[in-house]
Amino acid sequence: MTPEQDWLTAKFRELKNVISSYLTHVLPQFHISPITMYVLEYLRKHPDCIAVDIANEFGLTRGAITQLIDKMEAQGLVVRKPHPTSRRSQLLQMTDKGHELINNILAVYNTKIEQLFTSYTKEELAVLQELLAKMPL
Repeated sequence: MTPEQDWLTAKFRELKNVISSYLTHVLPQFHISPITMYVLEYLRKHPDCIAVDIANEFGLTRGAITQLIDKMEAQGLVVRKPHPTSRRSQLLQMTDKGHELINNILAVYNTKIEQLFTSYTKEELAVLQELLAKMPL
């Protein structure tokens, strides 16, 4: 690895830590855990998924995801619906309450993240956007 790549790798790790700390500061006011937020965000992007999809995405066991979904269902954040083709699976859907919660969390969280860009000019932000768009994410 070149010195430039070493520097960039270290900077991305530092950025990840800063962004994670923002989440740690934002979530307590919403009374949910980080994994609950991640699952809500996943459901927003993947409506009508099944529990195994979430378990695979986050490296959780089926038992752990079942407990988490049970808790989220009790909180009124998700509902289980019959799967149209599999009697053994159930579709997971976010409720209106879940949508409202994730939208409120992301509004506060994104505002914190946007503080990282306050010193950039419009031109610098455009270059940053162009460079980040090239990343294979």
